Amino acid sequence: MLLEIIAMALIILGIFLIFRGLTESYEELEWYEPRRVHKFEEEIYEPEFEEEKRRKKKTEVKAGGVVLIGPIPIVFGESRFAVYALILTIILMLMAIVLMLAPYWR
Repeated sequence: MLLEIIAMALIILGIFLIFRGLTESYEELEWYEPRRVHKFEEEIYEPEFEEEKRRKKKTEVKAGGVVLIGPIPIVFGESRFAVYALILTIILMLMAIVLMLAPYWR
C-alpha cells in the first residue's frame, strides 16, 4: 500500500516537472542573461567575446540511446555511446526478466 502511494506520488511529481519545464521561459529566470552582440560590438576587440567564440566552436555533443518498442530495439546516436546504451539496455532487460520470474522459482 505504501509503495503504491510513493509510486503514484513520483509519477505525479514527474508529470508536474515535465509540464513546468516545458512552460517555463528562459527570460523569466534571474540567472539567465542573454548576450546580445550588435554589429558595432563585433568590431571592437573583446578578449571575453573572443574566448566565448572559441569555446562555442569546440563544443560537440556526442550521445547515443536505445528506444524499445515492444521487443524491437531502435538504436541511435554515435556508435560508441549507442553500444554502451545497448549493453545497458540488455542488462536491464535481463534484470527485469529475473525479477519477474523470481517468485516462480520457489
